Amino acid sequence: MKKDKKKSVVKANIGFNSITSQDNFKHELKVHPHTVPIYASSTFIYESPEIAQQIFSRKIEGFAYSRFSHPNAILVEEKIEQLETFGLNMEAKALVFSSGMTALSNLFQSLLKPGDCILAQGNIYGTSVDYLSHFAQVYNMEVVYVDFAKLNELENILKQKKNIKLLYAETPSNPTISCYDLSALGKLASKYSVKFAVDSTFASPYLQQPFKYGADFIIHSATKYLNGHGTALGGFLVGRDIAFMRNNVWKVRKITGGICSPFDAWLLNNGMKTLSLRMDKHSSNSLTVAKYLQTHPAVKMVNYLGLKDHPDHALAKKQMSNFGGVLSFDLKKGYKAGEKLMKKIKFCRLTASLGTIDTLLQHPASMSHSFVAKAQREKFGITDGLVRMSVGIEDTQDIIRDLEQALR
Repeated sequence: MKKDKKKSVVKANIGFNSITSQDNFKHELKVHPHTVPIYASSTFIYESPEIAQQIFSRKIEGFAYSRFSHPNAILVEEKIEQLETFGLNMEAKALVFSSGMTALSNLFQSLLKPGDCILAQGNIYGTSVDYLSHFAQVYNMEVVYVDFAKLNELENILKQKKNIKLLYAETPSNPTISCYDLSALGKLASKYSVKFAVDSTFASPYLQQPFKYGADFIIHSATKYLNGHGTALGGFLVGRDIAFMRNNVWKVRKITGGICSPFDAWLLNNGMKTLSLRMDKHSSNSLTVAKYLQTHPAVKMVNYLGLKDHPDHALAKKQMSNFGGVLSFDLKKGYKAGEKLMKKIKFCRLTASLGTIDTLLQHPASMSHSFVAKAQREKFGITDGLVRMSVGIEDTQDIIRDLEQALR
């Protein structure tokens, strides 16, 4: 199948919700179903040996083998490209992966080499920390964790260390729900000629567009809000350097087989259709629950960007269109209180994921960040009593009633 001619930077005059809702599949199809089907095929038929040669040599775009690409992957890639560049005078290239961690690992394998240094935010997803430690050890690389709110300290490190190749941020952060100044970070990365990658999973492109602030790469665990229903794994890497994405990253994905399956990509596309509706409801419900938790005597502190007394509220309001569906709260009685809460919840669900339409809780110190050294956890605000809550779209009185009985 030949792809249509490259689209102009000037997008069709349709809105954000229209992009998520419709399947504007640009490839030639012999049938025209209303909903794009699952292309459950490992291989594709070629019209001639000459066309097969051109596809394998990448002289023309087409489908050769589902480990390379497939129609369901192309559909969600084109959709996320449009969403991440919506309203911006630019183009980007997206690749879909079997998980967010696969997207992250493919970026690192494509971009970095032995001896390079990654400057990473300290309070990031636990498995990202685990992977960074493993990757640095295996490939003889260095990882430096920094509080990205301390811009002067960050710049001093950039001045001193000449082997830094990547600035890696996550905002809002997991699980402390801090917000970081993307514009300032983008300017520092540009000033010192390092690449800037942002994990924007908690925000989704509906609430935040890191390209607007100078990011080179955007990472999503599509398992979370983009899918929205907990039905499949997936991940995205979106880059502004189209040649790098098409050649370097695509080759690593092709060799390692990290592409999202047709079925998971199909489920992801279905979830993306309601992204804006869900994110609005997640955000409004989270604010209601956060305000309730602030009044509870067992709670020491609530981290939610929508609260006006959150230290990052003004920054989040500036670079996000709403505050998202994840909050965290610190229990006064620490680790044991966190374990007790996990045992007592009934309506809310105990699981390590987030971004689904139902409310999920987890205790980072005993679950997602249990393999992160306690000293590092606590240095960046991940305390023993911290509980992460992904607020769903249920009726808030049911969520609050469950928290009330579980916190007794």
